[in-house]
Amino acid sequence: MSNKSPTDVRELDARAARSQRALGAALIALMIDERFDRITVQQVLDRAGVGRSTFYAHFRNKDDLLLSDAERFITMLERHFMGIADGTTRVAPIVELFSHVEDVARFVDALDRSGRQDAVFELLLGHLAQMIERRLDVLVPNREALALGHAGSARICAAMAMEMLRWFRDHPGAGTAKEMDQRFHAMVWRGLPGAVTPA
Repeated sequence: MSNKSPTDVRELDARAARSQRALGAALIALMIDERFDRITVQQVLDRAGVGRSTFYAHFRNKDDLLLSDAERFITMLERHFMGIADGTTRVAPIVELFSHVEDVARFVDALDRSGRQDAVFELLLGHLAQMIERRLDVLVPNREALALGHAGSARICAAMAMEMLRWFRDHPGAGTAKEMDQRFHAMVWRGLPGAVTPA
């Protein structure tokens, strides 16, 4: 049994969270200027000001760090969206996600070059599908109304969101993040077999 007080545990957790954020920020900064396969763990440690033992207490390697940092961002995005979605017919945080991608365009370009884009996008796809399914549970409570069910419909809508994100990046000036959000949701509610757009 641990003899650490709840305060000690909270301080350790806060310190670990700070170290993880610092390591993630360091890797992102390095990726903007350097090819991913040339970045060493030591470079990340030096930039973050974190010790090697701390790194390996949380991550297996820099790929694990990259995916963990992406997971942390997606979790924050999900928490934010689920907190503001009530009372709307929105099923996914398209405007928030697309705006963020615009804001960190240099990092997204670096992610493309790294060869790790597919892994990050697959992680995002899974989270989007879960968010959309939760929203469909609220907005279309009759599960029999959707021909593909909530889970299948959510997965397809999430895939559409990811393809729209790629299109959005490849066609600058073709629409704002807000416009893409409106287009996405219009297609969702027109395209779900058996669904009626909630009032």
